[in-house]
Amino acid sequence: MQNFEHYHPIYTNKFVLDWLTMSKVRDVFELRHNRRIAADSDRDIDETIVDTTGYVNNMMRLVMNNQALIWGISDKHTGEFLGMVAIWDFDHDSAIIRFEILPQHQNKGVMQEVLTRMVLFVFDELHLKKLQALTLPKNKISVHLLEKAGFSIVKKSDTQYLHFQIEDD
Repeated sequence: MQNFEHYHPIYTNKFVLDWLTMSKVRDVFELRHNRRIAADSDRDIDETIVDTTGYVNNMMRLVMNNQALIWGISDKHTGEFLGMVAIWDFDHDSAIIRFEILPQHQNKGVMQEVLTRMVLFVFDELHLKKLQALTLPKNKISVHLLEKAGFSIVKKSDTQYLHFQIEDD
């Protein structure tokens, strides 16, 4: 596997995935400060833009240390920030994917296209055998997106999350 810092930008038909440092911090803050998105992702909100700056710096440090990949998602034509997607918690043949999208861009096919591309990326570029996702059962949008992208629920009784996974053929 190459150094993670080389895996950018990544393109889909309509979107560009690039490091969070290429996104405006106020756009990332808008996403990380949104209470509904934070609740759906089971994380704390960023109270201040300084919190978001710290988050971006920490995530990029993980990228440079080959521990995680995280991209801001933007519209290929307008450059507008739409959300973010991360792959982390790597082990020898699998990883976990997590994603968030601004409310005004939900239900527009953004994450469906990005998830499809990320599944191919994980199997074809990173040569992993399994990609997993965790989501709260109440996060119906994520549940639907994961199922539509080919992920299947893996039942786990020791946690509040639904565990999804997709495996390379």
